[in-house]
Amino acid sequence: MEKTAPPEPYRPGRAVLQGLLDLRPSLGVERAVVSVEDAVEDAAARGLAVAKVYAFASVDYPGAAQSVVLDSDGTTAVGAFDFDPSIDRTTAFTFAGGVYQIPTVPGSAFSVATVINGAGLIVGLYVDLASVLRGFANNGGTFSNLDFPGASATQVIGVNDAGQMVGDYFDGTGEHGFVSDGGTFAAIDFPGATRTSAAGINAAGDIVGGCSDATGSHGFLLQAGVFTPISFPLATRTTPFGINDTGEIAGFYSDGAGKDHGFIYAGGAFSTVDVAAARGTFLTRIKNGGLVTGVCYDALNEGHGLTGQ
Repeated sequence: MEKTAPPEPYRPGRAVLQGLLDLRPSLGVERAVVSVEDAVEDAAARGLAVAKVYAFASVDYPGAAQSVVLDSDGTTAVGAFDFDPSIDRTTAFTFAGGVYQIPTVPGSAFSVATVINGAGLIVGLYVDLASVLRGFANNGGTFSNLDFPGASATQVIGVNDAGQMVGDYFDGTGEHGFVSDGGTFAAIDFPGATRTSAAGINAAGDIVGGCSDATGSHGFLLQAGVFTPISFPLATRTTPFGINDTGEIAGFYSDGAGKDHGFIYAGGAFSTVDVAAARGTFLTRIKNGGLVTGVCYDALNEGHGLTGQ
Protein backbone atom coordinates (compact mmCIF):
# COMPACT_ATOMS: atom_id res chain seq x y z
CA MET A 1 0.00 0.00 0.00
CA GLU A 2 1.30 3.43 -0.91
CA LYS A 3 1.96 5.55 2.15
CA THR A 4 0.21 8.87 2.62
CA ALA A 5 2.77 11.56 3.38
CA PRO A 6 2.11 14.19 6.04
CA PRO A 7 1.75 17.77 4.86
CA GLU A 8 4.86 19.78 4.21
CA PRO A 9 5.95 22.01 7.11
CA TYR A 10 3.48 24.85 7.38
CA ARG A 11 4.15 27.82 5.20
CA PRO A 12 4.02 31.34 6.56
CA GLY A 13 1.07 33.67 6.60
CA ARG A 14 -2.34 32.44 5.58
CA ALA A 15 -1.03 28.92 5.00
CA VAL A 16 -0.57 28.55 8.77
CA LEU A 17 -4.32 28.88 8.97
CA GLN A 18 -5.06 26.77 5.93
CA GLY A 19 -2.70 23.99 6.92
CA LEU A 20 -3.59 23.86 10.61
CA LEU A 21 -6.85 25.60 11.33
CA ASP A 22 -8.69 25.02 8.12
CA LEU A 23 -7.80 21.32 8.00
CA ARG A 24 -9.18 21.36 4.45
CA PRO A 25 -6.26 21.64 2.01
CA SER A 26 -4.85 18.48 3.58
CA LEU A 27 -8.22 16.89 2.92
CA GLY A 28 -7.88 17.59 -0.79
CA VAL A 29 -11.09 19.61 -1.14
CA GLU A 30 -11.13 22.30 -3.81
CA ARG A 31 -12.84 25.67 -3.33
CA ALA A 32 -16.24 25.88 -4.98
CA VAL A 33 -17.01 28.57 -7.56
CA VAL A 34 -20.58 29.78 -8.10
CA SER A 35 -22.31 32.72 -9.68
CA VAL A 36 -22.98 35.99 -7.86
CA GLU A 37 -26.71 35.25 -7.97
CA ASP A 38 -26.17 31.93 -6.20
CA ALA A 39 -23.89 33.52 -3.60
CA VAL A 40 -26.61 36.01 -2.56
CA GLU A 41 -28.79 33.12 -1.44
CA ASP A 42 -26.90 32.60 1.82
CA ALA A 43 -27.97 31.14 5.16
CA ALA A 44 -28.82 34.49 6.74
CA ALA A 45 -30.92 35.53 3.75
CA ARG A 46 -32.94 32.35 4.07
CA GLY A 47 -33.32 32.64 7.82
CA LEU A 48 -31.13 29.60 8.51
CA ALA A 49 -28.60 31.56 10.57
CA VAL A 50 -28.23 34.99 12.17
CA ALA A 51 -25.36 37.44 12.43
CA LYS A 52 -23.60 37.72 15.80
CA VAL A 53 -21.65 40.88 16.64
CA TYR A 54 -18.50 41.01 18.77
CA ALA A 55 -16.25 43.87 19.87
CA PHE A 56 -12.90 42.71 18.47
CA ALA A 57 -9.37 43.69 19.45
CA SER A 58 -6.37 42.91 17.25
CA VAL A 59 -3.39 40.92 18.53
CA ASP A 60 -0.52 41.39 16.08
CA TYR A 61 3.04 40.45 16.95
CA PRO A 62 5.16 43.62 16.54
CA GLY A 63 6.57 43.94 13.03
CA ALA A 64 4.99 40.68 11.83
CA ALA A 65 3.45 40.40 8.40
CA GLN A 66 0.93 37.82 9.65
CA SER A 67 -0.39 36.90 13.10
CA VAL A 68 -2.99 34.39 14.22
CA VAL A 69 -4.47 33.87 17.71
CA LEU A 70 -5.50 30.30 18.37
CA ASP A 71 -6.59 30.53 22.00
CA SER A 72 -6.69 32.63 25.16
CA ASP A 73 -7.33 31.84 28.81
CA GLY A 74 -8.63 35.37 29.31
CA THR A 75 -5.21 36.63 30.36
CA THR A 76 -2.74 35.08 27.94
CA ALA A 77 -3.31 34.73 24.20
CA VAL A 78 -1.33 32.17 22.18
CA GLY A 79 -0.73 31.75 18.47
CA ALA A 80 1.90 32.21 15.78
CA PHE A 81 3.38 34.89 13.54
CA ASP A 82 5.60 35.45 10.50
CA PHE A 83 7.83 38.40 9.72
CA ASP A 84 8.22 37.59 6.03
CA PRO A 85 5.70 35.45 4.12
CA SER A 86 8.43 34.47 1.65
CA ILE A 87 10.49 32.77 4.38
CA ASP A 88 9.44 29.44 5.87
CA ARG A 89 9.69 30.55 9.52
CA THR A 90 6.47 30.51 11.54
CA THR A 91 7.03 31.18 15.25
CA ALA A 92 4.84 30.63 18.30
CA PHE A 93 4.05 33.59 20.56
CA THR A 94 2.20 34.50 23.73
CA PHE A 95 0.63 37.84 24.60
CA ALA A 96 -0.19 38.88 28.18
CA GLY A 97 -0.31 42.20 29.97
CA GLY A 98 0.57 44.05 26.78
CA VAL A 99 3.79 42.05 26.38
CA TYR A 100 4.60 39.65 23.53
CA GLN A 101 6.91 36.73 24.19
CA ILE A 102 8.27 33.79 22.21
CA PRO A 103 8.07 30.53 24.18
CA THR A 104 11.09 28.29 23.92
CA VAL A 105 10.54 25.23 21.74
CA PRO A 106 13.92 23.46 21.79
CA GLY A 107 15.28 22.28 18.45
CA SER A 108 12.48 23.79 16.37
CA ALA A 109 12.67 25.01 12.80
CA PHE A 110 9.33 26.70 13.42
CA SER A 111 6.49 26.39 15.90
CA VAL A 112 2.81 27.15 16.59
CA ALA A 113 1.19 27.49 20.03
CA THR A 114 -2.31 26.12 19.49
CA VAL A 115 -4.02 26.26 22.89
CA ILE A 116 -3.68 27.21 26.57
CA ASN A 117 -5.78 25.70 29.35
CA GLY A 118 -6.94 27.12 32.68
CA ALA A 119 -3.81 25.85 34.43
CA GLY A 120 -1.54 27.71 32.01
CA LEU A 121 -0.47 24.58 30.10
CA ILE A 122 0.47 25.57 26.54
CA VAL A 123 0.50 22.93 23.81
CA GLY A 124 1.14 23.10 20.11
CA LEU A 125 3.21 21.74 17.28
CA TYR A 126 6.62 22.28 15.78
CA VAL A 127 8.93 20.99 13.09
CA ASP A 128 12.23 19.76 14.49
CA LEU A 129 15.65 20.07 12.88
CA ALA A 130 15.12 16.71 11.14
CA SER A 131 11.96 18.12 9.50
CA VAL A 132 9.63 15.95 11.63
CA LEU A 133 6.27 17.43 12.63
CA ARG A 134 5.73 16.90 16.38
CA GLY A 135 3.46 17.99 19.19
CA PHE A 136 4.74 19.73 22.30
CA ALA A 137 3.65 20.80 25.77
CA ASN A 138 5.05 23.69 27.80
CA ASN A 139 4.03 23.42 31.43
CA GLY A 140 5.36 26.40 33.35
CA GLY A 141 8.56 26.39 31.31
CA THR A 142 9.01 22.60 31.35
CA PHE A 143 9.01 21.38 27.75
CA SER A 144 8.05 17.89 26.55
CA ASN A 145 7.45 16.24 23.18
CA LEU A 146 4.10 14.69 22.35
CA ASP A 147 4.13 12.05 19.62
CA PHE A 148 1.40 9.57 18.73
CA PRO A 149 3.00 6.09 18.99
CA GLY A 150 4.28 4.89 15.63
CA ALA A 151 3.19 8.03 13.78
CA SER A 152 5.31 9.80 11.20
CA ALA A 153 3.92 13.19 12.27
CA THR A 154 1.81 14.50 15.17
CA GLN A 155 -0.09 17.75 15.75
CA VAL A 156 -1.51 18.67 19.17
CA ILE A 157 -4.35 21.14 18.58
CA GLY A 158 -6.61 21.16 21.66
CA VAL A 159 -6.44 20.60 25.43
CA ASN A 160 -8.95 20.90 28.27
CA ASP A 161 -8.36 21.93 31.87
CA ALA A 162 -7.88 18.30 32.91
CA GLY A 163 -4.98 17.99 30.46
CA GLN A 164 -6.75 15.76 27.93
CA MET A 165 -5.37 16.57 24.48
CA VAL A 166 -6.63 16.17 20.93
CA GLY A 167 -5.10 16.60 17.51
CA ASP A 168 -4.15 14.48 14.53
CA TYR A 169 -1.39 12.19 13.39
CA PHE A 170 -0.16 10.63 10.16
CA ASP A 171 0.82 7.03 9.49
CA GLY A 172 1.00 4.71 6.52
CA THR A 173 -2.79 4.75 6.12
CA GLY A 174 -3.28 8.52 6.21
CA GLU A 175 -4.47 11.18 8.66
CA HIS A 176 -6.34 10.36 11.87
CA GLY A 177 -7.58 12.30 14.85
CA PHE A 178 -6.58 11.34 18.36
CA VAL A 179 -7.31 11.96 22.02
CA SER A 180 -4.63 11.60 24.71
CA ASP A 181 -5.47 11.15 28.40
CA GLY A 182 -2.62 10.86 30.86
CA GLY A 183 -0.24 9.84 28.11
CA THR A 184 -2.55 7.14 26.70
CA PHE A 185 -3.42 7.78 23.05
CA ALA A 186 -6.54 6.64 21.19
CA ALA A 187 -7.30 7.19 17.49
CA ILE A 188 -10.39 9.06 16.28
CA ASP A 189 -11.77 8.31 12.82
CA PHE A 190 -15.11 9.67 11.61
CA PRO A 191 -17.07 6.73 10.13
CA GLY A 192 -16.44 6.47 6.41
CA ALA A 193 -14.01 9.40 6.38
CA THR A 194 -10.78 9.30 4.43
CA ARG A 195 -9.14 11.77 6.83
CA THR A 196 -10.00 13.00 10.33
CA SER A 197 -8.58 15.71 12.60
CA ALA A 198 -9.66 16.61 16.15
CA ALA A 199 -9.28 20.25 17.16
CA GLY A 200 -11.06 20.98 20.46
CA ILE A 201 -12.11 19.22 23.68
CA ASN A 202 -14.09 20.47 26.68
CA ALA A 203 -14.26 19.41 30.33
CA ALA A 204 -16.84 16.70 29.57
CA GLY A 205 -14.56 15.16 26.95
CA ASP A 206 -16.73 16.31 24.03
CA ILE A 207 -14.55 16.66 20.92
CA VAL A 208 -14.96 18.71 17.74
CA GLY A 209 -12.97 18.60 14.52
CA GLY A 210 -13.08 18.19 10.77
CA CYS A 211 -13.08 15.30 8.34
CA SER A 212 -13.24 14.45 4.64
CA ASP A 213 -15.44 11.81 3.05
CA ALA A 214 -17.21 11.13 -0.22
CA THR A 215 -19.54 14.09 0.33
CA GLY A 216 -16.73 16.61 0.88
CA SER A 217 -15.40 18.38 3.97
CA HIS A 218 -17.46 18.91 7.10
CA GLY A 219 -17.21 19.10 10.86
CA PHE A 220 -18.18 16.75 13.62
CA LEU A 221 -18.98 16.54 17.31
CA LEU A 222 -17.93 13.39 19.16
CA GLN A 223 -19.92 13.03 22.36
CA ALA A 224 -20.10 9.90 24.53
CA GLY A 225 -18.76 7.84 21.64
CA VAL A 226 -21.36 9.14 19.15
CA PHE A 227 -20.41 11.21 16.08
CA THR A 228 -22.70 14.02 14.93
CA PRO A 229 -21.93 15.83 11.64
CA ILE A 230 -21.77 19.63 11.82
CA SER A 231 -22.34 21.64 8.65
CA PHE A 232 -23.16 25.34 8.49
CA PRO A 233 -26.31 25.86 6.35
CA LEU A 234 -25.49 26.22 2.63
CA ALA A 235 -21.74 26.19 3.33
CA THR A 236 -19.37 24.38 1.00
CA ARG A 237 -17.08 23.49 3.92
CA THR A 238 -17.39 23.70 7.70
CA THR A 239 -14.66 23.41 10.35
CA PRO A 240 -15.59 23.38 14.07
CA PHE A 241 -12.42 24.23 16.01
CA GLY A 242 -13.23 24.91 19.66
CA ILE A 243 -15.90 23.85 22.17
CA ASN A 244 -16.48 25.24 25.65
CA ASP A 245 -17.88 23.53 28.73
CA THR A 246 -21.48 24.56 27.96
CA GLY A 247 -21.25 22.99 24.50
CA GLU A 248 -20.92 26.21 22.48
CA ILE A 249 -18.81 25.60 19.36
CA ALA A 250 -16.67 28.07 17.43
CA GLY A 251 -15.25 27.57 13.95
CA PHE A 252 -15.39 28.79 10.38
CA TYR A 253 -17.00 27.97 7.06
CA SER A 254 -16.86 28.86 3.37
CA ASP A 255 -19.93 30.15 1.58
CA GLY A 256 -20.93 29.46 -2.02
CA ALA A 257 -18.85 32.39 -3.26
CA GLY A 258 -15.73 31.05 -1.54
CA LYS A 259 -15.64 33.66 1.25
CA ASP A 260 -14.68 32.52 4.74
CA HIS A 261 -16.70 33.41 7.85
CA GLY A 262 -16.53 32.60 11.52
CA PHE A 263 -19.44 30.90 13.22
CA ILE A 264 -20.84 30.06 16.63
CA TYR A 265 -23.08 27.03 17.13
CA ALA A 266 -25.08 27.17 20.37
CA GLY A 267 -28.42 25.76 21.44
CA GLY A 268 -28.88 24.05 18.10
CA ALA A 269 -28.59 27.32 16.13
CA PHE A 270 -25.82 28.80 13.97
CA SER A 271 -24.62 32.41 14.00
CA THR A 272 -22.27 34.00 11.47
CA VAL A 273 -19.40 36.11 12.81
CA ASP A 274 -17.52 38.53 10.56
CA VAL A 275 -14.97 41.24 11.26
CA ALA A 276 -16.15 44.41 9.52
CA ALA A 277 -14.50 44.96 6.10
CA ALA A 278 -12.42 41.78 6.40
CA ARG A 279 -11.95 39.54 3.37
CA GLY A 280 -12.23 36.49 5.60
CA THR A 281 -12.88 35.74 9.28
CA PHE A 282 -11.97 32.57 11.18
CA LEU A 283 -12.88 31.77 14.79
CA THR A 284 -10.73 29.26 16.65
CA ARG A 285 -12.06 29.07 20.22
CA ILE A 286 -14.95 30.13 22.42
CA LYS A 287 -14.35 30.16 26.16
CA ASN A 288 -16.83 29.61 28.98
CA GLY A 289 -17.38 33.34 29.43
CA GLY A 290 -17.96 33.89 25.71
CA LEU A 291 -14.49 35.16 24.77
CA VAL A 292 -13.60 34.19 21.20
CA THR A 293 -10.27 34.12 19.36
CA GLY A 294 -9.23 33.83 15.74
CA VAL A 295 -7.83 35.68 12.76
CA CYS A 296 -9.11 37.90 9.98
CA TYR A 297 -7.66 38.86 6.62
CA ASP A 298 -7.68 42.43 5.31
CA ALA A 299 -7.79 43.81 1.76
CA LEU A 300 -4.06 43.11 1.37
CA ASN A 301 -4.60 39.51 2.53
CA GLU A 302 -2.57 40.14 5.68
CA GLY A 303 -3.63 38.14 8.72
CA HIS A 304 -4.46 39.81 12.03
CA GLY A 305 -4.91 37.87 15.24
CA LEU A 306 -8.00 38.81 17.20
CA THR A 307 -9.93 38.38 20.41
CA GLY A 308 -13.59 39.28 20.81
CA GLN A 309 -16.29 39.49 23.45
